[in-house]
Amino acid sequence: VVQDVSVVDERLDSQWRYSQVPAFSAADRAMIDVLTATREGRLAVVELKADEDIHLPLQGLDYWSRVEWHQARGEFQKFGYFSGRELSAETPLLFLVAPALHVHPTTDALLRYLSPEIEWEFVGIDERWREGVKVVFRKRSKSFTTERRRASLDCA
Repeated sequence: VVQDVSVVDERLDSQWRYSQVPAFSAADRAMIDVLTATREGRLAVVELKADEDIHLPLQGLDYWSRVEWHQARGEFQKFGYFSGRELSAETPLLFLVAPALHVHPTTDALLRYLSPEIEWEFVGIDERWREGVKVVFRKRSKSFTTERRRASLDCA
């Protein structure tokens, strides 16, 4: 995935990708798996997991919020990232990537609580991802928002 982020989503531009990017928040430091941009210059955070992990959605959200914070201050290009590339002012995209059969059972429930303002995509990949990444399924924030509205109408 790090070598060719476009296998996760065709909008992502493999020319602009950085792995293990330090992201700071006050005194806390974290490492973003992959920071990239779309072909239109919109930033994207790609959080990767090789095994089932209950923290995936919240870890992705944490990294997304750090990227949004640094983006709003124009710090990525100031620190040498995306040099010569014009970046969009749109909020970043968030991609959560894990083997399709190793998704923690609480992942869907946690994703329902993310703000509808965050455009995320959960990408389930084939179990043989070490031999080549193949997307098996996708879940998008827009479809979850629609489900959430339907559920709230059903309860009313």
